[in-house]
Amino acid sequence: MQRRREEAGVLVRDKSFVKFERLLAKAEAEGRIDGDYKCLVCGMRYSQKDEAEICCKILP
Repeated sequence: MQRRREEAGVLVRDKSFVKFERLLAKAEAEGRIDGDYKCLVCGMRYSQKDEAEICCKILP
């Protein structure tokens, strides 16, 4: 966000990126943002514990 020069207290929203906002909404709906469970390797968050445990699991 940027501030207008003539109005120092007003924020102007940057150009909208539709794909980013769509992916962000999907991640929020799936619980990958601020989810209760975190992958111990990469730190990605999930809404379910089993998803977090298999995120970066090394297969033999």
